[in-house]
Amino acid sequence: TKEGGGEGVKDEKPEPKIAKEESSNGTDKDDGAMELEDDGEGEGEDKENEGKEEEEDKTPRFLSEEEQEEYEELEREGFGKWTRQNLTDFINASARFGRNEIDSIRMVVEGQPPDEVERYHEVFWKRYKEVKDHEKLINRIDKGEKKLKQNEEDRLALQKKVNRHKKPLQTMSIPYPSNQSNKGFTLDEDRFLIVTMDKLGYGDWEGLKAAIRNAWQFRFDWFVKSRTTKELQQRCKKLLELVKEDNDKWEAQQKARSKSKRGRKKGSTKRKRPGTAAAGRKKSRK
Repeated sequence: TKEGGGEGVKDEKPEPKIAKEESSNGTDKDDGAMELEDDGEGEGEDKENEGKEEEEDKTPRFLSEEEQEEYEELEREGFGKWTRQNLTDFINASARFGRNEIDSIRMVVEGQPPDEVERYHEVFWKRYKEVKDHEKLINRIDKGEKKLKQNEEDRLALQKKVNRHKKPLQTMSIPYPSNQSNKGFTLDEDRFLIVTMDKLGYGDWEGLKAAIRNAWQFRFDWFVKSRTTKELQQRCKKLLELVKEDNDKWEAQQKARSKSKRGRKKGSTKRKRPGTAAAGRKKSRK
């Protein structure tokens, strides 16, 4: 039999049917997982078979013990109980955590056991091209993973900047452009924003606003305490750009210093061995 459906069942055995669940208003649920089992035939052929299936359903059938076991096995292999909402949850979780983070994905698909989500994950990435509009679904996951990658780069940049200073809130330097003002923010306020972004992660604007509200050094600083989350986001975006530029310059300086040290060390090893010059003079006098 074919995984995810019963297309491979022999003709003499009754093909198992996975009935769609009915919603409270009497309409069939949109079954997202059934798209993995779609045989690709047109609707016209389905309509032609409707009459035959109705006639066949009127005839009582009795399955042998072997056929019943096969029927139950096919039901377990398929995803007839997956709805379109389950598929949406699965795609959103894959975009949020990354397609390979199954431990996180399996815990957020509502209405499905974690083991069932893990099994669906394995089948989906083998046969996702059979799903309707799979290009849009994969594109959504790709965009989410791209954002995850960018967030990781931002996190490392902030971490690198902060870790270069023993007391970043007091000593961290910020290379402001000479032709641009600080737009009301002081150096101490900017230092706090960078250090807190490193602690909370870039993008947690509500958490950043709460940290400012609870910071003792800003208890009388109405300017920074009255900034909206949008204003904080704009300021932090600019600070992150400055941090990345400063990191690049710092790394370039470190490489130049390291190269200079290697050059001096290499030059010191080329000194003549003791006694070489004296031996040369004796030989010339002979």
